Amino acid sequence: MSSKPYSDMQNQAAILIESGMRIALVHSMTGLPMRMLRDLWSAIHGELKPPGRMPYNSIAYIKNGQSVTGLAMVVSVYLYAEKERKSIVESFLTAWEASQLSADSDSNLDINAAWYAVRDVKAGIITWCRCNRCGASYILDTKMTRKSDGCNYCGTMGKKIIGVAQ
Repeated sequence: MSSKPYSDMQNQAAILIESGMRIALVHSMTGLPMRMLRDLWSAIHGELKPPGRMPYNSIAYIKNGQSVTGLAMVVSVYLYAEKERKSIVESFLTAWEASQLSADSDSNLDINAAWYAVRDVKAGIITWCRCNRCGASYILDTKMTRKSDGCNYCGTMGKKIIGVAQ
């Protein structure tokens, strides 16, 4: 492995950690050594390790108040970037940066929730739909954590189940 891709991966890991992504998730995305990532976390956040346990899937984050619309936007951008043959990390960083540009001051989308949404859609754990009316892609709330399973954008109930994106 040449030093350029490795240093690029370190820079990408630093961006993820600075945004609050947990060390285990950064490790699974980048393959960088856990020790290096712990040291990076400590240097960035001034703490030895991230605080407490985190939810283990996107549904748990949605139940705890994460924006379904924000998560769907991250997934949409990720899937588009991935089709452009970007790496997993590049695709996710593109999606995360896009979500930060469109976020208002009241939305606190968690980077860990964003990654779990991408992972869960790709694994078919949560349902990915396209609205028949406005054409937007969105996460269908199959666990009934919300009252409606209509489109997050226009409210229409008509949808096409896309499932796992290829």
